[in-house]
Amino acid sequence: MIVEMEKYTFLVYHKEYTAFLEKLREIGVVHVAHKPGGVPDDEALRTNLQLVARLKSVLKILEKRIVENQQFEKAEAADGMQVLEKVEGYLQEQEKLSQQRLVLEKEIERMTPWGSFSWERIHQLEDQGLEIRFYGCVSSKFQEEWKTQYHALEVASVNSMLYFITITAGESFELDADLLRLSPKNVVQLQEELSLLKEDYQKIDQSVTDCVKFIESIKATQHKVFESVDMRRVELNTTAEADNSVMILQGYAPTEDSGILKEKMKEDGIFYLAEKPLKEDHHVPVKLKNSKFIKPFEFIGSLYELPNYHKTDLTPYFGPFYAFFFGFCFADAAYGMLLAGVGIYFYSRVRKEMQQVMRLLIYLGVSAFVMGIVTGNFGGIELYDIKTASHWYKAVENLMLTPVKLFYASLIVGAIQVIFGQFVRAISRMKTDGFSHTISTWGWLIVVLGSVGILGLQKGGMISPEQAKIPYYIVFGIGGVCIFILNHPGHNILINIGEGLWDTYEKATGWLGDVLSYIRLFAISVAGAVLAIVFNSLATTMSGSTPVVSQLAMILILLFGHSINIFMAILSSFVHPLRLTFVEFYKNAGFVGGGKSYKPFARYKEEFKLL
Repeated sequence: MIVEMEKYTFLVYHKEYTAFLEKLREIGVVHVAHKPGGVPDDEALRTNLQLVARLKSVLKILEKRIVENQQFEKAEAADGMQVLEKVEGYLQEQEKLSQQRLVLEKEIERMTPWGSFSWERIHQLEDQGLEIRFYGCVSSKFQEEWKTQYHALEVASVNSMLYFITITAGESFELDADLLRLSPKNVVQLQEELSLLKEDYQKIDQSVTDCVKFIESIKATQHKVFESVDMRRVELNTTAEADNSVMILQGYAPTEDSGILKEKMKEDGIFYLAEKPLKEDHHVPVKLKNSKFIKPFEFIGSLYELPNYHKTDLTPYFGPFYAFFFGFCFADAAYGMLLAGVGIYFYSRVRKEMQQVMRLLIYLGVSAFVMGIVTGNFGGIELYDIKTASHWYKAVENLMLTPVKLFYASLIVGAIQVIFGQFVRAISRMKTDGFSHTISTWGWLIVVLGSVGILGLQKGGMISPEQAKIPYYIVFGIGGVCIFILNHPGHNILINIGEGLWDTYEKATGWLGDVLSYIRLFAISVAGAVLAIVFNSLATTMSGSTPVVSQLAMILILLFGHSINIFMAILSSFVHPLRLTFVEFYKNAGFVGGGKSYKPFARYKEEFKLL
């Protein structure tokens, strides 16, 4: 259900405007309307948004370093901005050291073949008129005569590369090898330098970790900056009139909170105008309020988009279907018990925002358990094969569906949801646009439901085919008039007939495709069951006959196989009902999205987002 909103227009004297905004924030129920064209560019806002990004980045780094049972200093113990700048400084130093480390490691790799030698000794030889050159080449290219001609000495051979030096009296010559320019430090000196650099890096890293205890100070600063951003956005969405002496602010508040808002405005003598949002107003925020049972399914709906404020929230209508479809696909009593057990175990152990997800998990697990019984599947064990004289088992066995019946069941539930969607469409549109806009939809419902009802009576032997003719004529007659004549009251009758024919074509092709789409429920259900049976079979046939070893092998195969099957079943059972909801059901129910989430101007409160 979408919570009803009221649109407010506040007129405030400019000298009292700041105090008014503070009061409005304390009340925390007004969603400020944005000016057409969006918030104008503003230096202060841009600076604060950049600061928010810096704070988020540093907080993310510090939160990763929190250890179990860590104690934090109070927020007042340090200046959040100073801590932020200190951590950023450390991180910049670390980045600089990381780059130096990469360079050093490359130098060490390059100098390793030459080992530890003294540049001082080489310079002494050069002072004596000798020239030392450093070369590298593929071993096969090295020529033995270089040893006599240029006094070549092999230093090292690494893989296929040969490193050598030549000692000459300074004469000019060229070799078919790479003349190398070495680092002014040998490998030992470079390794010592790298070791010192790593020590410096560790010291700085420890300094960053030491700042974790001041994380509350950074969060406090973040809260202040967030509030400054919110305040500035509200100011930028304010319109100044009468030579900037009167400030006008528009916003929306839930009708259920209007009492406290109006009371506070009256206390402060603030002039305001409250009115019901017009149908043309597409900026009204959306706040959903559903029953305890339906609320977990709001998470499913949020994966698509919020409904338009002036339309209908479909969560109560698709929620039960979604749970049923998930169970239909998962369809394993053992897996369902496991899923529900996980939800029950973690429900009281997770933060409040996650409890709705755990509740949803319990619903889905229960649905999977029930459908597992109906399809006769318990962790890959076919319940049909159990032979017992138990009366309760006989009663359960009568509920089980064969694969053929399961196939037809998937089509039947699909047809039910498609028709239910049309019913929801008719009711919703009748509320928002009036009965005249729903006559055609009612006509189709009369034709479909009437025909099914008469056919049912006929199959049940309550009426004969001859007796069924008149009810059919009545149903098709009334439905035909609604679909072809009264579909658009006030329009030319010929145009109505043409549109009725086009509507008939769309319904015939669209509904057929929609209903066939529900076969996926059957396919996923059977695929999961078959895989479970296969893993059970593999565990019994591949585990061998060696005592203890065979049992261990069987357990490993079962754990591995069923883990994969559960993962794949959860994935497909979650995604495919989503598609049936957002495509087939939303289309038939006439879902209109584009709703904007209700975000009141209030004191900063840390948000938790699952996605």
